[in-house]
Amino acid sequence: MKYENFDGLTALPVELNFDPVREEVTRNGQIVPDQFWIVNPNTGNLISNKPSGKNHNPVNYVHMWDAFCEGLELSGIDLSDIKISFNIAQGASAFSADIVFATYDYERIVGEATQMKMRIIDSHDMSFRRDIRCMIMRLACTNGMVTVGERLAVKQKHTVLSDPEKLGAVVAEYPSRLENEAHLYKQMMGTRVTKDEAIAFARSEVATYRLASGIKVNEKSVEEFARIWNMYSSLGDTGYRLYNVMTHIGTHVTGREGTDIARKQIRIEDRVSDIVQGKRFQQLAGLAA
Repeated sequence: MKYENFDGLTALPVELNFDPVREEVTRNGQIVPDQFWIVNPNTGNLISNKPSGKNHNPVNYVHMWDAFCEGLELSGIDLSDIKISFNIAQGASAFSADIVFATYDYERIVGEATQMKMRIIDSHDMSFRRDIRCMIMRLACTNGMVTVGERLAVKQKHTVLSDPEKLGAVVAEYPSRLENEAHLYKQMMGTRVTKDEAIAFARSEVATYRLASGIKVNEKSVEEFARIWNMYSSLGDTGYRLYNVMTHIGTHVTGREGTDIARKQIRIEDRVSDIVQGKRFQQLAGLAA
């Protein structure tokens, strides 16, 4: 993931600045009622290989981004030292933007270099709901630490996403609310979790998948989990180490040639978020109370 430094917010990459076009679906020369293809006019290509219904009428990403930028400016959050990474899915069908705010540092609580990070997600193909989420980023490994306390996120169903003033009021609280999150890291640092316990957790919660015959365990995923666990030996046998293994999985995403990494990364991070918010992780990492 490549970040660029900015003194304030910037415009979207040019390939995201377009007005999606709806074209009626036809079959055997006849129009299919209430079915539309969504087309990227810059390329002439379909944004999705599945048609959308009559109620889906996507608009230029710029409208959401401009409202977000205005909301941040109204919030009073310090934008003087930020860095941004844009991750664009194939065909510009979806994108995410990671923004790191260097001014907001939580090292005094966590004991290591950490900063506030926001992620903005949007899509034209309905694969992801419009979403703004906030978390802490650990600078030593660039992990985006999905929250283990309260979920700091604004979803599409909330009108605040199109109202800069309301959005600004919400995100203005994020820096202080992340301090509560940082104190939870200290709890996890003081909770013992052995490698055997971590591997057992991976087998039951992380590396499972469902087939018609029942739930199976992906042994290669368990092996990869163990490899990542070993990478974080400096954190000791602790709940915080387990947490970092999980956030590493959600941040450092790879794939074979042709894999839509931007889309895969969002999906894996969402799953990791659900896992660390779950009862089993919270108990093991010392957060159940």
